[in-house]
Amino acid sequence: MKLSKSQRLKVFNKYGGKCSYCGCELQKSWHADHIKPVVRDFNLVKGKAVLTGKISNPELDVIENINPSCSSCNLYKGSMSIEAFRNLMQQQARIALKKSKNVRFAVKYGLIQITDNPVVFYYEKFSSQENIGTNVVGSNFLSKSYV
Repeated sequence: MKLSKSQRLKVFNKYGGKCSYCGCELQKSWHADHIKPVVRDFNLVKGKAVLTGKISNPELDVIENINPSCSSCNLYKGSMSIEAFRNLMQQQARIALKKSKNVRFAVKYGLIQITDNPVVFYYEKFSSQENIGTNVVGSNFLSKSYV
């Protein structure tokens, strides 16, 4: 679904201009992420993906199913469900420990600590508070063309 400027502004403000997953401040390159995945069909033409216009689960291609996301979280999440994304994020420290000598040395010298803390996304923390995301950003937002 192509969002209008007013819809993008609404999505951007949903969590106070922050990524719904990691909580970072959204930048100009922020993405509108489908919470429940909508996978777009494509064909490879000369090595490049060309969208066909077909999507799986078209009923999920609605604004209520869209969260603001930083580009890195959205690209990493891809078409995963929230729980699959959470499980993947939960494994990241152990994967880094296994694959990176730098991480192993940082653990060895007490610079970082690997924990089994659960992954709690920003929107889960945010939704327990008042909805402070309404009208957080004004004309400055519009002038920077974040929508």
